[in-house]
Amino acid sequence: MTDQSNLDLKYFIDDTVYNCPFCNRRNVKYAYLPKSDFNWASDKDCTIWRIKCTSCGKISMHLTHVELQDESYGNAHFRTDVDIDSLIFYSVPSSFFVVDIRIPKIIRELITEAAGCIKMNYMTGASACTRKAIYELLTREGAEGSSYDERIKNLENTHPEVDPELFEVLAHIKDMTSDKVHEQSWDKWNSDCLTLILETLKTVLHEIYVVPDEKAARKKNIKDLRARMSGTVFKGDEPKQAIPTETSD
Repeated sequence: MTDQSNLDLKYFIDDTVYNCPFCNRRNVKYAYLPKSDFNWASDKDCTIWRIKCTSCGKISMHLTHVELQDESYGNAHFRTDVDIDSLIFYSVPSSFFVVDIRIPKIIRELITEAAGCIKMNYMTGASACTRKAIYELLTREGAEGSSYDERIKNLENTHPEVDPELFEVLAHIKDMTSDKVHEQSWDKWNSDCLTLILETLKTVLHEIYVVPDEKAARKKNIKDLRARMSGTVFKGDEPKQAIPTETSD
């Protein structure tokens, strides 16, 4: 069977189901509420889509500059021939579920805001949020050093389990400080560059905060399974009574 775990990282899976950011249920059906349009600018329109979770009843709002209405339906309904997420540039609430809950809240919020700014092509806001998220990580991890490079290196040394190449990418965020935001230097920091840094940061956060917790949970699960085996009581990692084995006649 094809691996479809990437769908857990989306807001809208298709025109009928999504991952609800309120009740955090995956692949749950949603209902369409009346949509509306307004003038984003004199030469640019915007559509507001309101979606209701059929599980928790909460309503989310989504903005797009693209025509998403499927005209074959009498009421509001997304087209079925497009990737809905890629055509919506702003959602309330932001899809925090795409960043694991085990990552500190302030960092999750900054990452989500940065991603939203990239969608709207607000590069200054995106870089500021990305930079702030990295600084929050450095502070929470107690990274030491008199410069940004030294603190990144210290964080790398503290977490040898993380690929060093990821920290090399994060080191380039120093080039996006406020004194670099001008016409002569800003061109190289386009949305692709910011997306690279943001995705790298998310990978580092996953390795630091999520992977160790998952390993610990799996280890505990194995111990619990062993302890529940018939005729066996474990103390620590050593069996108090041998596991029964079958014998041949």
